[in-house]
Amino acid sequence: MLRKKVSKESTMKEPQHIDTLIGAHSVFTGDLTFEGAVRIDGRFEGNIRSEKDGTLIISEGAFIKGEVSVPNLVLHGDVNGNVCAAKSLKIGPKGVLNGDVQYKVLSLAEGASMNGRCSRIEDGASNVSKIKKDDVEVIQVK
Repeated sequence: MLRKKVSKESTMKEPQHIDTLIGAHSVFTGDLTFEGAVRIDGRFEGNIRSEKDGTLIISEGAFIKGEVSVPNLVLHGDVNGNVCAAKSLKIGPKGVLNGDVQYKVLSLAEGASMNGRCSRIEDGASNVSKIKKDDVEVIQVK
């Protein structure tokens, strides 16, 4: 009998449908508010927000500088800023997060890096306190 081999990457599944893509050679400066799924392959400087069931995917090699507040975050690249993942935060093997984190469900792959304070969002917590931008030391990445 043959068995299908399950790879480590299959545990970090991403949505099949991407509504918006910021390409690998793109640099975006400003704030982004979205619904659905957004994938960033390039560089993004500014704040990112989503409500409902929004999913943000940050690809390997991508860099985000700013605050991120989304229901679902899949991180394979670098984030330099505070993060609030109201439902789930998945950090892949090369994912780097420099900033304070609020999450409901956290998944870290071997090799993932988190530098900052972590706090879990409890069930029934209706008002999640926002992490202030001045509370985290920003690390310059080139």
